[in-house]
Amino acid sequence: MTERTALNESAGRPRRVLVTPHHSEIGGSQIIALELADAVDRLPGFEVLLYMPEGALMERARASGLPVFPTKLRESAPSVRRIIELARLVRSSGVDLVHTYEWAPTVDAAFAAATTSVPRVATVYSMDYPYFVPKDVPTVFGTREMVQVAQGEGRSTYLIEPPIDTERFRPGACRDATLQEVRSECGAGDGDVLAIVVSRLAADLKLEGLLELIAAAGRVALERPLRLAIVGDGPERGALELSAENVNSVTGRRVVSLLGSRDDPIPYYLAADVAVGMGSSALRAMAAGKPLLVQGAASFWEIADDETIPQFRAQGWYGVGDGRSSERCTELLRRLVDLSPKDRERLGRLGRSLVEDEYSLTRAATTLTSVYTSVLQHPRTGTGARAGRAVQLAAEIAKYRTALRWPALQRASRALSGR
Repeated sequence: MTERTALNESAGRPRRVLVTPHHSEIGGSQIIALELADAVDRLPGFEVLLYMPEGALMERARASGLPVFPTKLRESAPSVRRIIELARLVRSSGVDLVHTYEWAPTVDAAFAAATTSVPRVATVYSMDYPYFVPKDVPTVFGTREMVQVAQGEGRSTYLIEPPIDTERFRPGACRDATLQEVRSECGAGDGDVLAIVVSRLAADLKLEGLLELIAAAGRVALERPLRLAIVGDGPERGALELSAENVNSVTGRRVVSLLGSRDDPIPYYLAADVAVGMGSSALRAMAAGKPLLVQGAASFWEIADDETIPQFRAQGWYGVGDGRSSERCTELLRRLVDLSPKDRERLGRLGRSLVEDEYSLTRAATTLTSVYTSVLQHPRTGTGARAGRAVQLAAEIAKYRTALRWPALQRASRALSGR
């Protein structure tokens, strides 16, 4: 028995929650899963276990002191192996509730539910709405707009906006000497404006915008003292390195640096003059007190300020542009570089205040325990109903895979269904 479990049991037998991130590479959803699991486990009444793939975040998961059950699986689903592992783990560990993050483990937990009556809850922080995720699974979303869509489909939904550990991500969290080392690593001198983006280098939602950002940095750097550093790794690193090399060749200096993954991104946020990002990365940048350029899809770019913050509060820290021009990124990046230090500081204070008031980890953990309590109080369905839902889910996944192969069919289906 861990010290935490003993503390929790002093107030009665804790409810045991199995938390399942979709993978363990460094990224927003899975970091949030670990941070919330750790925070919930510290609250009375709940004990948290982790079931997650091996990866970069595994060391952090083990360091948390929570029981960790590793698997070799990644993001593919349905997976017979994960379905069996989940069902066995639920029974052998006395799990009261399964909490999955994103679509892959949610799908496999739904199939595993055909053999166990343990209730489930899912969290979806992806910007893509998960139409095929089972509607009987209570689901946490990170934006008001997604909650509204889900409620329109008759789902049981909850809103928990991506939480940030504001004690870790805060101005002054690192020594000045550390920040100077980071700026030197990025090639930024005293007179340079350093823009930082912390992101997984993946094709989905990321690559298009990062390529636009690199090209924009090259154009701005021809006339301003700008440096851009990209912190992160992923399958599209090679394509981004080629783009960065081209910009650096044209400008005749190292404008863009790809630094790779870092276990602790905090010094990089704090060393920046300007941050670029989406989702939880955007919120961490604001928590660090940095002015923010929000990245989206199809050439969406906006500065987070008094005018745009209400929009982001509704739709999440992301957006979809018209896809017709990448000049928007260049224009806004130039505007941020041209701001006076005083104006950048004002934007940084605005973002920091917002994150403290609306996105704190403690607040989110308390809300999540309320979600757990509510879900645990729901009547459990019988074996026949669970088996029927598993068959329905298999049909939905087949439709989803068909849509991936023939996108025109997906568009026609959504038009007919009003989605």
